[in-house]
Amino acid sequence: MSIYAKYFDNSFYDETKPKPKDINKILTDDMILICGDFWGIQKFIFERLSTKNASKVLRAKSAFIQLFTEYLSKYICNKFNIDYENILSLTAGKFEILLPKQNIDLNEIQQKIDNYFIDNFYALSGVSICSIKCSKDEFLDSKKYKSLREKIANEVEKQKFNKFNLASQNPVLSYDKEIDNQNLCKICNIRKGKNNCKICNGFIELGKLLVKKDITTISSKDLNIDIDGFEVDLIIDKNIKFYVLKDRYDAPQTFEVLAKNSCKDLETGIKSLAILKADVDSMGNFLKESDVTNSFENFDTFSKTLNNFFALYVPKLMQQRFRNTYTVFAGGDDLFLVGSWDEILELARVIQDDFKKFIKNRLSISFGIAIAKPSHPISYLATHTEELLENSKELDGKDGITLFNESVKWENYIQIFKKLEKEFNKIDEQDLKTTFLYRLLELIELSKKVKYEANWEATLWKSKLNYTFSRNMDAKYSSLLKVLNEQIENNPKETKMFLNEFIYKRRDA
Repeated sequence: MSIYAKYFDNSFYDETKPKPKDINKILTDDMILICGDFWGIQKFIFERLSTKNASKVLRAKSAFIQLFTEYLSKYICNKFNIDYENILSLTAGKFEILLPKQNIDLNEIQQKIDNYFIDNFYALSGVSICSIKCSKDEFLDSKKYKSLREKIANEVEKQKFNKFNLASQNPVLSYDKEIDNQNLCKICNIRKGKNNCKICNGFIELGKLLVKKDITTISSKDLNIDIDGFEVDLIIDKNIKFYVLKDRYDAPQTFEVLAKNSCKDLETGIKSLAILKADVDSMGNFLKESDVTNSFENFDTFSKTLNNFFALYVPKLMQQRFRNTYTVFAGGDDLFLVGSWDEILELARVIQDDFKKFIKNRLSISFGIAIAKPSHPISYLATHTEELLENSKELDGKDGITLFNESVKWENYIQIFKKLEKEFNKIDEQDLKTTFLYRLLELIELSKKVKYEANWEATLWKSKLNYTFSRNMDAKYSSLLKVLNEQIENNPKETKMFLNEFIYKRRDA
């Protein structure tokens, strides 16, 4: 059985099926595998960035990560006089290069990379590189290749603890002098610039290029990337041209506009953003225990196919059905999206359902979603959403979602959501009072005290529900009372999540 048939659903192939890489012609008896990992991605993208200007550069900064790792992998190939065909993989800020065995010293290259990030980004992020000796047999023998993947993972992880070796670095960073509120870059809030600094202007220009269909390459010189004077054209492919809502000038729409577009098909509804972060659960364990790492072809195909789900399929969904959204990052095995809050919540449910079908239930995906006004600093929202995702990851078996300050399993959430949605859709709008809905939230909190704290005094919520229902709802909705009784008792968190979304759609903007 092929790796496709075993792990992936055929219906997704148009968007996700990659061409496997043929490495037979570059394999030799003794080789060296060079691995690179762009670390500090969240700081690189979000640190000190104001929400007001975020939409101008977020997409470009995410694309820059991929373009820089492509530059670096080509720089290394040029340094050791090997063909670009020796680049085995290049996704989500990581790369692997295979070269014939020779005496190599990566310390000099690492030093130059470190200097670039110190000079341009004040050491907030960087790229770590390492090398591993390997052989042709390790790529062709299934057991040996599985061991090689573990060796690679361990070496890359070890290298993360050796960032910016201060023994070889000047411990004092240089910075722009005489900075004040009049000349501080309005985007990064770190560097000096009359309006914006040179680096942020570069990101703005890159963002404009990403929306142009006819642009397929960009010079590293135009991106202000320069190591040893090496210049090369970098590929702007569909994996980098993520979807964002554009304005009439083909520029990324502001987050304020995305918030204003919330609930656009409703007469009511709050105007806010939702920030979504998601990634695949227990990927490391899955790779160790499955046959995905039995061969390079399996691993390469699996990795690229999974990446294409996030980098190609999800943006296509956004473009077709969820247009008031913005891709910050999509690739590898994770996502970071921003958009109108109601569209992001619905998109999350679609992504989770499609991912289960796509991967044939072999893996699960967890989400953290925050809802906030666009005035909140995007750096804070990124950190907060990461914390929400971590809450989901703490659930037993994962496959979780954290939303409205509650963490639950996806299966339970979807099941309860559909039950409650069915009942609430039966109610005539004039028969439903907002005060009743808020009272239900109070009763849910009492039920949580009973369920999770054994607070028996809070069991009064049941009688209070019956009383509240009789005072606010017509007897013809008795089926709703039955469902509420059941779900508030057994699934208070999931019920709270549904009700909050329902209320947000009824509130005045």
